[in-house]
Amino acid sequence: MIIKDQRGSASVLALFMVICIFSVGALVADTAKHFCVKIAVKQKLNISLRSAAAQLDGDELKNANLVIDEAGAVQAFIEVLKINLVLDGSLTPRAGSILNAGPARIEYFKVVKPGEIPFTYTFGGYTETVDRVAVVGIISFPVKNGIFSRLAGSPETGTIYCHATAAPELISRSADEI
Repeated sequence: MIIKDQRGSASVLALFMVICIFSVGALVADTAKHFCVKIAVKQKLNISLRSAAAQLDGDELKNANLVIDEAGAVQAFIEVLKINLVLDGSLTPRAGSILNAGPARIEYFKVVKPGEIPFTYTFGGYTETVDRVAVVGIISFPVKNGIFSRLAGSPETGTIYCHATAAPELISRSADEI
């Protein structure tokens, strides 16, 4: 009798499917939000590294040599990063920052000098070879996971890593070409 009476089974199946669709939609929205934040942070990291790469040694530049002043590069990188990501002195987000789950961390920062070229480094599973004077930076920051991600077993916060490399370029032109 129970096997033959299937009234209501379509309703249970429909309810189950609606719950699954909303859950998958929430997970997709959560992932998309994290991806958008990562892209925005990567752009701001790139701007910070470009600022650091612009800190050239003036004496070497007179001889047409690109050498980045390391102390100036570190200072410029941190200052521009703090301004762009709206961070305080300890890299903790202030009001209006796109980061909201905790402080950012500078995981790796390197000024590649002319004598170190080619320079290869590895961070986690990522490896890059830099073939010119440049500045490399990797930062990490926590992000809050949504309710459905947490229900699926994710922790309350996750960590996102952003990597970028910026290199100055010396373009030689005569005065009439400018």
